[in-house]
Amino acid sequence: MTTNMAERSRTAETGSDIGGDEIIAGNVNKYTVLPAGYSGQPKKGHLVFDACFESGNLGRVDHITEFEYDLFIRPDTCNPRFRVWFNFTVENVKESQRVIFNVVNFSKTKSLYRDGMAPMVKSTSRPKWQRIPSKNVYYYRCPDHRKNYVMSFAFCFDRENDTYQFAYCYPYTYTRLQHYLDNLQRRNMDYFCRELLGLSVQRRQLDLLTITSPEDKTDLENSVMQKKIKIPKLSLNHVEEAGEVTDYGEEDVELRHSKRQDGRKQSEGTHKSIEAVVARLEKQNGMSLSNTSSPEEAFMEASEGMNNMDDAVVPRILYEELLRSYQQQQEEMRHIQQELERTRRQLVQQAKKLKEYGALVSEMKELRDLNRRLQDVLLLRLGSGPAIELEKVKPETIEPEPEVQKTFSEEANTSTYFPAPVPVMDKYILENGKVHLGSGIWVDEEKWHQLQVTQGDSKYTKNLAVMIWGTDVLKNRSVTGVATKKKKDAVPKPPLSPHKLSIVRECLYDRIAQETVDETEIAQRLSKVNKYICEKIMDINKSCKNEERRESAKFNLQ
Repeated sequence: MTTNMAERSRTAETGSDIGGDEIIAGNVNKYTVLPAGYSGQPKKGHLVFDACFESGNLGRVDHITEFEYDLFIRPDTCNPRFRVWFNFTVENVKESQRVIFNVVNFSKTKSLYRDGMAPMVKSTSRPKWQRIPSKNVYYYRCPDHRKNYVMSFAFCFDRENDTYQFAYCYPYTYTRLQHYLDNLQRRNMDYFCRELLGLSVQRRQLDLLTITSPEDKTDLENSVMQKKIKIPKLSLNHVEEAGEVTDYGEEDVELRHSKRQDGRKQSEGTHKSIEAVVARLEKQNGMSLSNTSSPEEAFMEASEGMNNMDDAVVPRILYEELLRSYQQQQEEMRHIQQELERTRRQLVQQAKKLKEYGALVSEMKELRDLNRRLQDVLLLRLGSGPAIELEKVKPETIEPEPEVQKTFSEEANTSTYFPAPVPVMDKYILENGKVHLGSGIWVDEEKWHQLQVTQGDSKYTKNLAVMIWGTDVLKNRSVTGVATKKKKDAVPKPPLSPHKLSIVRECLYDRIAQETVDETEIAQRLSKVNKYICEKIMDINKSCKNEERRESAKFNLQ
């Protein structure tokens, strides 16, 4: 056995199956990594690695390039094939020095580094652990290292005088654990007990912690002795064998348990395992539940049946705890059902409100469209042309209204309303070779007919703007009247007339309504009216400037 332990220790130290060609005898200790062929004193930027501290692990460092290093970690004790943990420090860095560390001999094929986990880092000026950004961490199988799994991460050193420490995750040392347990033991708490269970191979103590109420503490220790609950892989035989192999001493490590002093005799039937007692209780409960009317009666009958048994005893405290837990679960189930019913009623009310809201929206659209049409009629009556001619126009203007109202009444019951398009030539009034667009605006009839066959919203809007304002007005105006921000010394120009802009939108709306009834598409196309007019103004200004340049060129030639 001594020979086997020596072979396992030697295998762990050499680091076999790690993918390296050299022996890893221990952690690096203030190891300065120099480039190949370099001789002389280390300079700033020649990194110094160290892992000779508690929980540290780094066996070898290879210099690949100025910016890349291969790191080899040491395996676990007595398990040379398990290599995961690393913890080391780096110093003698330069400011803004960028490096890539490759941990080249990981033993795990699956790692949390694939799912966003990242190594930890801290420095002397920033002692709080932080994670490296996951976008700088890569976990992959590398063919250059015997197809082992490699974890690479990039890092930039920002302070020259700092010592940086990198770790697999948050380190928790054995010394820190012992200090914490010593602090708990010094408090002398009734419900906490600490005992020495044994020693590890490296002579570190293994603590047995018992956390329970003071009155149950003695009963728990006695039941452990009586029922002989075995702790896996921890027994006196294993500790004695370890003592023979390592010659750590001849003293035997004992499991100390205080015995009960109440003088009562325990029957042999109470030495059954807890699993057998629970199984017997479940079986008895299954038989009694079929003959009882309530869960409380089922628990009572099961308890009475268990009290009559000589080979199994259920504590009263356990029974009461199970009963309370069952009642709490029933109460929670009732609350959940009530919440579900309340939520269902709220959803029904919300559906009714949404239905009413849809009807109101459709009515609002109808009223808005009707109001717009009535405004056009009023403007025709109060606007241009003599009163005698308006009387002639009156029947033609009011005649479509019954059809519109009929359309509204037919579509009022639907959740969504799309106004029926009115023929363009029926809406606008022709008189003496002129077309009345509304608000006292008249355009030439021939140009108006040419405009109707124009393709595209942009060209239609630009030509209509020229017909309404003219190029001389457009070149000295702007749509909003606000100076552009592209030029520092830009002077704002007078804005275009709002009522004429509304006429342009109305004409474009009537044109689009002939093509589609989708309100979303109509609104989207109407929102580009200002853009089209701005482009037309820019085109006019550009052509004027080009004309001025040509005139000046002719003058210079003359």
